[in-house]
Amino acid sequence: MSSKKMITLKSLDGRTLEVEEAVAKKSPMIKKMIEDEDVMEDEVDDEDNDNDNVVHLRKVTYKVLDKVMEYCKRHVNDDEKVVNEDELKAWDQDFIVKTDKSTLCNLLLAAYYLNIQSLLLLLSKNAFHKTGEDKTMEDMRILLACQQ
Repeated sequence: MSSKKMITLKSLDGRTLEVEEAVAKKSPMIKKMIEDEDVMEDEVDDEDNDNDNVVHLRKVTYKVLDKVMEYCKRHVNDDEKVVNEDELKAWDQDFIVKTDKSTLCNLLLAAYYLNIQSLLLLLSKNAFHKTGEDKTMEDMRILLACQQ
């Protein structure tokens, strides 16, 4: 049984999340940071000197990072089309439906920051459909504020 290489992601609020390297690399930004050893060494804080495999994500909270990595984990094999597309679409819709508006807004920002185009596209397509036709002006203002 082969062991998969793990990467530690450190969020804005200082919490860490350990994920498989392939999952983390769904983000082109994280992939570049992992592959660029100089960046990894520059990003290490004094308290993290014993762990050079920490990727610091200073604009994403742990709660949002965990959701992003949940999405990435589910989509890690979609490039090889190993996953049934209908099941993946159903999972994506469930992911959107079970996420509150505030978290969706933060996920949009995180997807943009982490350059995860598939997540950004999914969230963008669904952002204005989250509450259906009963959307108030305040709801629209919140959603539009996400884009700034």
